[in-house]
Amino acid sequence: MTLQAVLEAHRETTPDAVALVARGDDVEFAAVGEDTRESIFPIASVTKPIVAAAAMLLVEDGTIALDDPIAKWLPELANPVVVRSPDSPLDDVVPATKPITVRHLLASRSGWGFTADFSLPATQKLFEQAHLHGREDLPTPEEWLKQLADVPLLHEPGDGWLYNTSYDVLGVLLHRVTGSLPDFFAERLYTPAGMSNTSFISEALPSGAGGLKSTVDDLLAFNRFLVSSGLLPKLAVDVTTAQEREAAQIFLEGQGWGFGGSVDIAEIDPWNVKGRYGWVGGSGTAAHVVPSQNLITVLLTRTAMTSPTPTPVMRDFWRIAQLDRA
Repeated sequence: MTLQAVLEAHRETTPDAVALVARGDDVEFAAVGEDTRESIFPIASVTKPIVAAAAMLLVEDGTIALDDPIAKWLPELANPVVVRSPDSPLDDVVPATKPITVRHLLASRSGWGFTADFSLPATQKLFEQAHLHGREDLPTPEEWLKQLADVPLLHEPGDGWLYNTSYDVLGVLLHRVTGSLPDFFAERLYTPAGMSNTSFISEALPSGAGGLKSTVDDLLAFNRFLVSSGLLPKLAVDVTTAQEREAAQIFLEGQGWGFGGSVDIAEIDPWNVKGRYGWVGGSGTAAHVVPSQNLITVLLTRTAMTSPTPTPVMRDFWRIAQLDRA
């Protein structure tokens, strides 16, 4: 089956999609619907690896350090409280005993975020009060930090893996550190990588968890930049435990998590290759790099995911990329 045939096979459920598979300098492209290779898509959580890369550039510069407390730049979050147990009511909290650090944000271990159980009181409050995605009018960073500060952590900083929210905090932190995260991206990522069509959907609040829009070629350029710049080995290191991966099965499907994206550590499905790094987005997007195979895969659709589990078109896309690998 060809790459084009994969997209055609899913056209009924995914009518608009573009896909790109790069095997070294050999690039294959396919599209269905009205979109072209130049089309710009909201990439949702495929934003996370880009934000992680920006953070590591600042670490390399010495501007921030992984173990710096985030309160240095985000004083609004200096005094978090933690629910006594994950299912505790919102008034059963204790002060956090250690600060949230930049490393905790990158590793999704801040204590804010989502588990597989969305019914937990602290999770519900987070979703209702401080979840940015799907909101038509984004708050300012200052307004959002006040909203988030009122949400208790599900666990002590560093003590467990939770999805998503750490990256919105990281985006705001980087925005304050740099003075303008969009400008920093343009100077330190877009220009050196050759990304000409990537930007934040909203400049009001640069959402680090899912705020960018981009193209297949820009995401190809970004993943090539990760390899050529030496950033990839710093991002693609699993930080999870076996217990955390089991609890986060709905998100990670048995694989690890590094900084900004998943890291394959187990050959569960045909497309799983140890060291494969990347992530998927709720808008129906995915981008991965397999350094051992000199392989980059990018799929952009306009069909939103209905759960964290990758969609059938994603799975078939990844499968054919492996089957056709030269």
